[in-house]
Amino acid sequence: DDSNGHIDFIVACSNLRATNYSIPTADRLKSKGIAGRIIPAIATTTSLVAGLVTLELYKFVQGHTNPEKYKNGFANLALPFFTFSEPLLAPKQKYYETEWTLWDRFEVNAVKADGKEMTLQEFMDYFQNEHKLEITMLSQGVSMLYSFFMQAAKREERMKMPVSEVVKTVSKKNIDPWVKALVFELCCNDTEGEDVEVPYVKYNLPA
Repeated sequence: DDSNGHIDFIVACSNLRATNYSIPTADRLKSKGIAGRIIPAIATTTSLVAGLVTLELYKFVQGHTNPEKYKNGFANLALPFFTFSEPLLAPKQKYYETEWTLWDRFEVNAVKADGKEMTLQEFMDYFQNEHKLEITMLSQGVSMLYSFFMQAAKREERMKMPVSEVVKTVSKKNIDPWVKALVFELCCNDTEGEDVEVPYVKYNLPA
C-alpha cells in the first residue's frame, strides 16, 4: 500500500544510513523492490535474532554484571542447529597503574577555555602533562599527522597549527560538516622511554 507512507519511511531511513556509511543510495523503486524481497527473512531468521537480542537486553536492564549470565547465540535454520556460548571479556592492557580495554578511550575537547582550538603542540603537551605520555606518532585514518622521525621543518610547522587544520592539510580534504569528532591513534612512551599501548583518542571538534 503506497498510500500509508511505509515505503517513504523505509527509503528515507535506508538512504540516511547509506549516506552515513558512504554506501550508494537507492531510489524509491529500488528500495521497494529490496524491501519486498526481505519479507521471508523477517518472518524467520530476523525474528529469531531479534528475540535472542531482546533476551540479552532483559539481562542488561536487570543490571547483571557477571559475563557468565550472558550468551552468544548461533543458529542455522537450514540444518537446524542452535548453540550458545559465554562471551569473552575484552583483554585488558595497562599503562602506569591504568588498566584499559578496547572499549576505553581518551576524550579530548578541541576548544580551550579561551574559545580557540588547541594546536598540535598543545595537544601533545596535554598528554605529557595530564597522562605523563610522550606522543611519538599520531595518526588519523591513513594520515600520519606527527612522528618523531619526520623532517624538523615540517614538524615545527604543524606544531603551530590547530589540530583540525593539520588533519585537513595532511589528508588533503576538508572535514565533512556533520563530523562532530575525529579518532586518533597514538604511539606513546612512558617517563622511562618505554613504548606503551594506550587507547585511541576521541577528539571532539568545535561545534
